[in-house]
Amino acid sequence: MQVIKEFASYTEWLDSLGKLSESDWNEQINSEKWSIKQIVLHVAHWDNHLLNVIIPSVKNGEGMIFPDFDSFNARATKRAEKLSGEVVLKESLQSRRALITMLESLSEEALTYKTTANGVSHDPHQGAPYSLHVIIGEFIEHDRHHMKQVESILK
Repeated sequence: MQVIKEFASYTEWLDSLGKLSESDWNEQINSEKWSIKQIVLHVAHWDNHLLNVIIPSVKNGEGMIFPDFDSFNARATKRAEKLSGEVVLKESLQSRRALITMLESLSEEALTYKTTANGVSHDPHQGAPYSLHVIIGEFIEHDRHHMKQVESILK
């Protein structure tokens, strides 16, 4: 499925960060914002949530449950402060690869199965009924947003 290929391309971008120094990893978007390390681990935390919570609940015919974004994101960014860039990169690659493997193992039926997100049946942006396919599309946009941020730091 094209959406999974696109979602998987994030790993190639992550690979390109392998050349960063530890001080690069700690560069911030601006003084109030996250560092590269925090951004990358933030995305990995969401990958783990999809892998460990969202996909299993959809496979069980249950709705998707997303946590409060602010506290969820705060945990990831706090944790990133304690880790090296190298560890964050390795963890992020492992998370995304495991998630891609899991998504590729699902039938098209499972990927397009209509479900809910925190009790809501339709994506407010697209008006489409929620499914893993729709959610992965949203996460691709999320990836792109954060990739642009990191690119702007590295310029």
